[in-house]
Amino acid sequence: MFCGKKHFDLEDIPDLTGKTAIITGANTGIGRVCALEMARKGCKIILACRTESKTLPVIEDIKKETGNDQLEFIPLDLLSLQSVTKFVETFKHRHDTLNILINNAGVMMCPFGLSQDGIETQFATNHVAHYYLTTQLIPLLEKSTPSRIVTVSSMGHRGCLGGLDLQNINNSKKYSRAGHYFKSKAANVLFTRELAKRLEAKGIKHVYANCNHPGVVNSDLTRHTMGSWANSLYNFFVTISTEDGATTQLYLATSPEIEQKNIKGQYYVPYSVVGQISSVASSDTNAKELWEFTENLLKEKVPGYQGSPI
Repeated sequence: MFCGKKHFDLEDIPDLTGKTAIITGANTGIGRVCALEMARKGCKIILACRTESKTLPVIEDIKKETGNDQLEFIPLDLLSLQSVTKFVETFKHRHDTLNILINNAGVMMCPFGLSQDGIETQFATNHVAHYYLTTQLIPLLEKSTPSRIVTVSSMGHRGCLGGLDLQNINNSKKYSRAGHYFKSKAANVLFTRELAKRLEAKGIKHVYANCNHPGVVNSDLTRHTMGSWANSLYNFFVTISTEDGATTQLYLATSPEIEQKNIKGQYYVPYSVVGQISSVASSDTNAKELWEFTENLLKEKVPGYQGSPI
């Protein structure tokens, strides 16, 4: 496992008083660490999670540990675009600013399945739902500048060697647990790069969109690989804690350096350094194709969808 020397740690998170953040998958793993550490710094945090019974105890624990009572649960099921729509509507009704969006939730190497909208599970969860969530929140993020968007990818994106093959993404006969995971993580990088370009082209200068590989962390993400060769290999390389795993995305979400150095559209690895992306993920053609494919998919699946605001 490669990890650079730390130049940013949890203690370096600045004061976040007055800031509002959304963290998907914030009730466990590195998402929970992000919620905890940002709460210590006074941030108002919306935990966007699927299960209320698993999230409310986490909220109470964080409140007790930090003394910050500005934590809120809003249900979000990333396997349902209708749930994403309802989440956005609920958030906008309750809040008029959004400074930080961390697209943290994800699934890894699960058996073949389809979302409620008929989209392959890993692609639906890791890419499509987060794309839809992010683009629907762009107006609030723009209003609340300077603001941050952090999408959690993986070094696994480098395993996507033959392209995304988007036309067969839902084809069960061509499904591979690892292959589709790699594609979804490459999609995270491609989405981030294209998003940053489109924000810049629209003249939205102070929304900073980046993505990261958190490191190889022993978390619930590996639950679908338990007992397999992949899990054995994964655990062999586990070298960092969930706290260390959260560090890079917390850097991208909170460090003043992001604005000072105008860091946009980048892929970062532990600990908070620029990483190398694959040829598939660095292709502008692939980024545009993915964006157009996702837009068309949302127009097909979401009633009344008018397209991304950027």
